Amino acid sequence: MNQEKLLEVQNLHKSYEKDGVSAKALKGITFNVLQGELLGIMGASGSGKTTLLNCIATIIRPTSGQILLSGTSISAFDENDLAEYRGNKIGYLFQDFALLDNLTGKENILLPLSIHNTEVSEAEKKVIEIAEFLGIREVLSKFPSQMSGGQKQRVAAARCLISDPSIILADEPTGALDTKSARQLMEKLHEMNQKRGCTILMVTHDPNAASFCSRILFIQDGIIFHELRKQQPEESREDFYKRIMQVMAQMGGGSANVL
Repeated sequence: MNQEKLLEVQNLHKSYEKDGVSAKALKGITFNVLQGELLGIMGASGSGKTTLLNCIATIIRPTSGQILLSGTSISAFDENDLAEYRGNKIGYLFQDFALLDNLTGKENILLPLSIHNTEVSEAEKKVIEIAEFLGIREVLSKFPSQMSGGQKQRVAAARCLISDPSIILADEPTGALDTKSARQLMEKLHEMNQKRGCTILMVTHDPNAASFCSRILFIQDGIIFHELRKQQPEESREDFYKRIMQVMAQMGGGSANVL
């Protein structure tokens, strides 16, 4: 793996005001995401993990601290830079798929390219290649209402991949899927990471999904509580899963408490 730092999060704070009272969601989080890494973030509900992901995605602004992508601070971006960052530098994979119901699978996948005026023949070629890779060629002409949950999420993954983002941000990507579909999706995300070199930062509550990661950060009360690294290549996914479960139990209340 190339050990370059792709994403740097430096002393990130985020506070919210509610009824005149300040609540701190993030309390000085610092970590790096390496080029080609599949990094998981786990933590109890309200621990700050989705707030963190939304800061990186520029959906919300941090109160203080810095986020750098390839050495450039995203807080310094103007509107044009932000549009480029959101459109081309990051891919966002949502728990609820976020597909447009009135577009076919193919049209949903093509959406990021159509916004950026990519040549049609080049776009068509990319769709077929990615659909083949993700096993969704048979749903390209279908509407989301005609697809299973697993097919919808793989179409959403294809939409992420189509613009060759620097990093994919996945927010509970298996959260709305059954066990079999969740496993199939994680196998594809893992393959994207291993064979295509995609860098993926994934928030998850699912220890099975997390066991596909090469490293996991556990967040508790807005700070990093623990870091777990998979012992490459000798540690099996099953053994890594057991270690994840041990940390989850230490965080209080076992796996049921990590949402």
